[in-house]
Order: sequence, then C-alpha cells, then structure tokens
Amino acid sequence: METAHILEELAYDMGELPREAIEAAIAKRGQIVPYLLKILEDAVDRTDELIEDENYQAHLYAIYLLAQFREADAFPFVLKLISTPGDLPHAILGDVLTEDLSRILASICSGNIEPLQDLIENPQINEYVRAAALTSLVILVGCGLQPRLPILLYLKTLFNERIERKPSFVWDTLVSSCCDLYPDEVFTEISEAFSEGLIDPSFITLEEIAKVVMERKEKHLFTLFQKAELIEDTLSEMEKWLSAYNN
Repeated sequence: METAHILEELAYDMGELPREAIEAAIAKRGQIVPYLLKILEDAVDRTDELIEDENYQAHLYAIYLLAQFREADAFPFVLKLISTPGDLPHAILGDVLTEDLSRILASICSGNIEPLQDLIENPQINEYVRAAALTSLVILVGCGLQPRLPILLYLKTLFNERIERKPSFVWDTLVSSCCDLYPDEVFTEISEAFSEGLIDPSFITLEEIAKVVMERKEKHLFTLFQKAELIEDTLSEMEKWLSAYNN
C-alpha cells in the first residue's frame, strides 16, 4: 500500500478498523514516521478543527504508531496537545486520555521525565493529564526504564507543597502510584494526606495501603514488573478500542 493511501485510510473514521493500513504503516516505519510527525504538528496548530470534526482520527493513529515506534520526536507534540487548558485534552484525545495516555507518554519520552514532572506539578493542566504523567513514571519503573527509588523519592516530594493541597484525582493517583512502587518510604506522608481529606476513600483507603506495606516488597514489585507495559502493537490497541465500542 502506498504511503498516501495509508494516510488516507487512517485519516477518518469510516466505521471499521483500517487493519491493512495500520499493518502497512508498521511495515513502512522508516517512510511513514515523518508523515506521522507532520500530522501531530498540524494537530497542535488546529486543535479547534480536531474538536469540531469528530470523525477525524489521524492524530490518534499517529500517536499510537509513534508510541509503538518509540519515536522521541513525537514527545513535544503530544505534550503540546495535552497541555491545552481545561477539558480540551479530553476533547482532542477522547477516552485515550484516561485509558492509554500514561503508556503513550512512557513509550515516547525516551527517559526524559522532566516534562512529565512539569505536567504533574502544574495546577493549570487537566487533572487527568497530570494523573497520566504520574502513572507513566510508574510504568517506566515497571518496564525497567527508570530506577524505583529515585522515582518514589520524587513522588515523596510532591506531598510537601509541590502540588496544591486540595482533593483531586491527582492526589488519588499520587497515592496509588506510591502503592504500585511499594509505599514503605512514603507511608507517613500518605497517612497525613488522608488525615487532611485529600484522598477519595472510594478510590483507595489507608487500610488497603497498610496491607500493601505488610506484603514482601520483592513480591509486590514483581507484580508491577509483570503488568507494566508500553505501547507494543497499534493494531491490537485499536482492536481493543473497537471491541469496547461494539460492546
């Protein structure tokens, strides 16, 4: 399949998964990457159009494919797309924001976690984007791309005035991220956050966290190492979305 045809097939939702075009894009990785990056660059420049045209999906396919390719040049464009104010990131990405953004960020950041930290600590950023950035750090640890202790100690600093002290999904995700990394070094900070009412107990409870601390660290972290994953196959990712939509 020619590159122009691939891009045409990926551009709009025609009611079925463009499997052949996805497979062809993966097979032509070296040729297709510059076009996918251009799609993201254009998406940054015309976010209003993306929101108005619900059938346009080229930017989503570009993001998944570039994440599969571990294309670091995609990172700045994705950061710009998700740093738009308010609910715009959800309007641009749909459910990808809450379901896969963390894995996408981990796949394309190429070890550069400072922009992720900037997202996490910026109160102007959508809380689900900030939460995805938090989770991406955990995924990087689980995939062996970042060491556990420095990441956990960074998360510990967030409890001390580096994020606004009011209940939010950011706080809930911060605590659950600490739990995924085994929260022995931050249990005091977590307890204080609960005592201040910063954590939604329907999301996670202090009792659940205490049970985690009672587990063997090695066993708990082995579970993280087994379940953490990057974006590996765009076709299977898109089939997952199609299955969820049909159900």
